[in-house]
Amino acid sequence: MTFVAFKPYYTQLNLKKSRSMKKIYFLLLLSALTFQSAVAQNELQNPYAVAKEDGFNYRSLKKLISMDSLYVGSQFERPYHDLLSILYSRVGHYKDAMRMAEKGNLFSDKTRLAKTYENVITIPLSEVMDSIIENNRVIMLNEMHFNPHSRAFVISWLEKCYQNGYRYFAAETLFAKDSLVNERRTVLLGETGFYSDEPVFGDLLRTALNIGYTLVPYEADGWGVDRERNEADNLIKNILDKDPEAKFLVYGGMGHISDRKGWSMMGGFFKEKTGIDPFTMDCSVMTFSEQYESMDSLRTAFFDRIDAMPVREPIICYDTVKRIYPNNSGMDATCCLPRTHFIEDNIPDWKLYNGKVLYTIDRRFINKNGFPEGCVSAFLKSEGEQCVPIEQYMYDKDEKEFKLALYKGEYLLRFDDGKEYKYATIIVK
Repeated sequence: MTFVAFKPYYTQLNLKKSRSMKKIYFLLLLSALTFQSAVAQNELQNPYAVAKEDGFNYRSLKKLISMDSLYVGSQFERPYHDLLSILYSRVGHYKDAMRMAEKGNLFSDKTRLAKTYENVITIPLSEVMDSIIENNRVIMLNEMHFNPHSRAFVISWLEKCYQNGYRYFAAETLFAKDSLVNERRTVLLGETGFYSDEPVFGDLLRTALNIGYTLVPYEADGWGVDRERNEADNLIKNILDKDPEAKFLVYGGMGHISDRKGWSMMGGFFKEKTGIDPFTMDCSVMTFSEQYESMDSLRTAFFDRIDAMPVREPIICYDTVKRIYPNNSGMDATCCLPRTHFIEDNIPDWKLYNGKVLYTIDRRFINKNGFPEGCVSAFLKSEGEQCVPIEQYMYDKDEKEFKLALYKGEYLLRFDDGKEYKYATIIVK
């Protein structure tokens, strides 16, 4: 009887102890996992440091993609997505670049400002471009660093500006350490600049050099206002102190070229220090593509009007008092670039500039010369693989063929599977 009487008590006591111990074990496990996660977060490198190990190239991209679960939700999530957008654009994956840029929140202002586009005055760039070039001595244009569309657009300015006396092309991307770029007249991978390792940017600088421009670095150390002020000082030191009457183009990132008083941006400091009022035009905000579904809120009557215009060309946007429209970013005008359409899945229409043609790489050629999947880089044979390639594309094992946008000429193709290289040569006729 005693045994029977006390059995439920001991059973209940043991059950309580068991539940209590399970709870303790759970809390200890949770604490250990939390600590382990915190340690991992502290040990996790900035994605830029990881990518730098391989040179911010295809191999860097593959490595970062494999670390996705570590970076998403970490303190580096935004720079991780920002860097992926840049690296995807370097290997011809523009849709993925845009997708990563959206995850990096680079379009946060666009949807909010969508309604301000409705009453804008639109003028074809061709009607005012000559006037802009002739009536200014400094023109500042900009870009978003993951979108080469703006770079292809700026190439179209170079010849006409040069004919009107512009002799310097200053770019935020340029490294001062490459002091021989204007003598050598080639754009080196990892040496001439950072963003210029992307093929279209490399070609922008290559084209400027071939026309006769002097490339000028103006990037500065520091953050915030100090960086902006120092960039303006570098433009003055590197150009105007040497050539006081110089006419030149400046190509920067996003809002740095803004010259609105009180905004403490590079353009404003330049205007204040020199008394020169540059023509500043935003070429970064209004670049869209047919597949950017999350930006449908911007496709209002304004876009219907743009798309209905008989000529597909860049459009200058003004408000009624000829001030910046539509985003009040402190610039003189916004340029709305034509909506991107893809000729092939990997080739946007704006990539066929300056006489470039499509060249097909099929699976038979890949099997003979490359790897089942990887990245192919097309270098001008006359320049070699130390220079920025004309074209670059990351392909997978299921692609039967893909296109490259190339000038006519002889190329060295380099196939990279992430471990080794294979080479082939082609002639584009």
